[in-house]
Amino acid sequence: MKIAVFSDVHGNLEALKAVLGQIREKNADLTVFLGDIFQRGNEEFECLELLRASDIVCLKGNCELYAEHGVDVDPDVEHLREYYDGVRKRLTAEQMEFIRKMPLFYEIESNGHKLHFSHFLFLDIEKPYPFLPLSSLKDGTFNRACESGYVKRYDLAVVGHCHQDFVKGKVVSVSASGLEGASYLMIEAREDYVGFEHISLAPAQMH
Repeated sequence: MKIAVFSDVHGNLEALKAVLGQIREKNADLTVFLGDIFQRGNEEFECLELLRASDIVCLKGNCELYAEHGVDVDPDVEHLREYYDGVRKRLTAEQMEFIRKMPLFYEIESNGHKLHFSHFLFLDIEKPYPFLPLSSLKDGTFNRACESGYVKRYDLAVVGHCHQDFVKGKVVSVSASGLEGASYLMIEAREDYVGFEHISLAPAQMH
């Protein structure tokens, strides 16, 4: 089974079209988007509509949490209040319902291999803001989470959010598709192994 994964579009419609086009050429059996449609770019609503029309799994990122609930769920983003208040006013009922229904994570078992997908590793999935803070990458909390029993249940746990490509144990991070240095992930799950490759998007496709 071939699984394509990308994340963090951030309002870059050109990049979103490019990554979806490349994934189609790879003939992926499943495509997973790890979240963050909004913020930074100026075509976030066009990106939202394209993702709604695409036959892919769309997970909820922190940007979708802000669009759904407002920025009060995260004290670190008060400076984005005006932007997300504007987004919330512009969203149609159908668009908001799509965002509400986006799950926080997705799991699949393929050829005996368990794979987990989420925008980032979780601090507490029951909290209004469930993800670990980005500071966890520097203070050791993220590394400890990578060694947790929750993560070790899977052969791969794929995340986005931090706009970086890296591998830590069973955790694989994919960079932002909508920003400079963009990539997406191709996973191949066979009976005897699970392999993956970070594939770069050409700079000409970025804003």
